Amino acid sequence: MREQITAAADPAAAGLSEAPIESEVTATARIATEAAPEAGDESAAAEAVTTDSEAETAANAPTPRRSHHQRRTVSAAHIAASRPARATTAVAAVWLFAYAAHAAHLDLATLLAIVLGTAALNRYGSTVLDRIMAAVVLLAGTAIVGGLVISYWPWGLAPVAVGGFALSVLVLVSFATRRRFRLPMHFAAADGIAILSGAAAVVIAAWPTLHSDFWKQFDYSALLADRLRQFAMFDVVRSGHSYAFAHFDRVSAQALPGARTYPSGMQMVYAIVDCFAHGDAEPGAPLHEFVRYYWYTLISFGLLVLATAWAAKRMVGPMMADRLRLPSVFVTAGVGAFLSTGYFLSYVWQGFDSVVLACVFLVAGMAVILRPPRNVWEQALLAGSAFLAVVFGHPLLLPHITLVLVAALVVYRRRFFKARIRGKLAFALGTLGVAVLVAAPFMAVSGLNIGTRFHTDGFIIALPWHVILTVSVAAAIALANPATRRLPHAKAALAALAATGAVQIALEIDLVGHSSTRYYVEKSLNGLVLMSLVGLGGLTNLWPKARPKATRTAEAAKAAQTAKVAKTAKVARAAMTPRRRTRRTRKPWPVRQAENAIAAVTAALAAGAVAFAPAYINWPRFQPGTDSTWAQLWTGRHTFVADYGHQLRAQQRLGVYSDGVPTIVASSPSGILNLNMSLLAGLANRDLHAVSSQINRTTDLYGLTGLPAKGEWSPQAKASLKILEHIITSNKAPVRIVVSDKVLAAKLQGFGAVHPQFKVKVLYVP
Repeated sequence: MREQITAAADPAAAGLSEAPIESEVTATARIATEAAPEAGDESAAAEAVTTDSEAETAANAPTPRRSHHQRRTVSAAHIAASRPARATTAVAAVWLFAYAAHAAHLDLATLLAIVLGTAALNRYGSTVLDRIMAAVVLLAGTAIVGGLVISYWPWGLAPVAVGGFALSVLVLVSFATRRRFRLPMHFAAADGIAILSGAAAVVIAAWPTLHSDFWKQFDYSALLADRLRQFAMFDVVRSGHSYAFAHFDRVSAQALPGARTYPSGMQMVYAIVDCFAHGDAEPGAPLHEFVRYYWYTLISFGLLVLATAWAAKRMVGPMMADRLRLPSVFVTAGVGAFLSTGYFLSYVWQGFDSVVLACVFLVAGMAVILRPPRNVWEQALLAGSAFLAVVFGHPLLLPHITLVLVAALVVYRRRFFKARIRGKLAFALGTLGVAVLVAAPFMAVSGLNIGTRFHTDGFIIALPWHVILTVSVAAAIALANPATRRLPHAKAALAALAATGAVQIALEIDLVGHSSTRYYVEKSLNGLVLMSLVGLGGLTNLWPKARPKATRTAEAAKAAQTAKVAKTAKVARAAMTPRRRTRRTRKPWPVRQAENAIAAVTAALAAGAVAFAPAYINWPRFQPGTDSTWAQLWTGRHTFVADYGHQLRAQQRLGVYSDGVPTIVASSPSGILNLNMSLLAGLANRDLHAVSSQINRTTDLYGLTGLPAKGEWSPQAKASLKILEHIITSNKAPVRIVVSDKVLAAKLQGFGAVHPQFKVKVLYVP
């Protein structure tokens, strides 16, 4: 009996370790304390306050008594041995899910699972929308790099292969990092406003085509040639299952000149999305593929509105109190209304598809870079993904995202040099690996000279200077005011905006007197405006604080100060009187939502999103009239309209868009429409390369309808006829000329009879 008591008193004598046994709650407290963020990350520091307090409470709590069944423990070796088995089972399950979804023609469910899985695995932000936006940034960068893998593996863009591989990577990352899939339940009011703004933007952009038949949609979706050229590169990636530079021999017949070197990050992202939306590895009929592509561009515009409004909310700062709910809703709604109904809506019908998607990741990247997650490696991964999505989507935004990265690196430099990063060699190798992944696509397309692009001519509607100055000054006030500039992300944002503005001013000085070369400079300037709109979130911090009412707590503090001065025990005991806890009161849910709605409507009115006058466009300046909006002009069909849907329908009846014959269309009195229809014919037949050397000359074909059978033709018609004859004799392959005028058809047939070696075909389509 005495020996048993001695053994119980001496753990070493009983064969036990002398180290104290760590309870489960104590271990939780220790891990939470060790995971405290470094100084400089304000969002992480704010979250650590709650984490540390909860850990301390858990550590001081008594250990619950376990039942007989709970006392049974599993050895560490058994747990380690079961992890590979569970990982293998999970990977098999996600592959079965991908196969089942494909068999049920629900491949979009696989895409949704990938997005939600990535959102549930990352730890960015505190709301559901924060996680989803971070997931979108990660997936975009991963898709661009993963496109290199897809270009060379044997399955191409098969939805089962792409979806199963992506879900398997998520499962393996979860097991490797020991992170569980979980989403926060918090949802801010400003997040809802951002989502509604994005949805409204999609509806506004799609409105003219919602009530049109298949051929009439092309009057709006194929309005200008920029979109048709972008779709041509998308079709190259989609039908070739790879980047153009990887297997150019597969797609050379349908590729435009420069397709091999033009950055096609947007095209690869859309191609991966399309393999799930279409549910097949092959793209199908080109014209139906174009309709899907057009919807992707509309959704991207809505995503731009959503991302900018959300990023502006992120600029408010950590631990957004309830007192900032209404100002954050106001700023978010104002930014969303300005984008969805204002100037940037013209990007949809101007066909700036790659710019829109690159701007999505510029503003979203600005948020995730300047308000980084707690984990340094996750921060580097988000920053690299955003950089890759922007630069490989539209390289002319390279200065913008680079300056954001540099500003964040300077502000958060201490995070990267802390001793917490175990293994400097591993950190160096990881950084080198990320750099290689980012640089690999650019090495493959090194033939693109980005610097010369700023001197390229082109048509673009300019954003009014008074709007640019107003947004810039408001952003400077939002980020430089004393309530905001103390935050690290505000300092970085202000520095990035100032540096980007200096670069833009240098470009403006370089191009003084060259009004025709502002095509890409205007796009760069608009990127700066979007960054300034993100910075407007700092205006929320100017909302005044409510003065606290005098309470028993304040009286106790005053009594404590009196006790300290008087140094009397009597007054000190009075000061030590227990404080009365005040219950935090919140307004009822209907009242809060009514306040949010009023704030959102007020912001929309302030942003000029509501039209108070009939639709009117000032054609010489290409701007809406007074009290008119771009949304009013677009939805009312008062902007440019390519009225050629009836011609497309008539031409398709004769097989123009399905017989595979190289075609030049000259059936419209407008040269722009002749170019568009010629591009559509080449895209539909996938033989665009056969006429690529001559197709741009169709923009000069004017006055080829209503020609007189007898008499003199106009000088414009004569010049257009000369161009057509030059196209026939100069094109490397025999071409077919589609016309809608009988006199012109007879004239071209006579020219073909005189020159039979060119084998020209003339098709008259009334």
